[in-house]
Amino acid sequence: MDYQPPTLCIRSIEPAATPGRFLLDMPSLWREPGVLEVDQYTIDYVTGGKYEVPKCPPGYPNPPTPDTQ
Repeated sequence: MDYQPPTLCIRSIEPAATPGRFLLDMPSLWREPGVLEVDQYTIDYVTGGKYEVPKCPPGYPNPPTPDTQ
């Protein structure tokens, strides 16, 4: 079976230094944009509803290996 990584995924979400803000690490296959500081509305938008973005698999974008599963 061929491994098909998601084109966009969430690697991590962490609280930012600014209250009410979060650090969102959401890479894609085409671009590694780095960590963005976003608000709660953005977190809710990408983690639920119609346009939910999946969590990145271990080792993204490379296929999982036995030690990362």
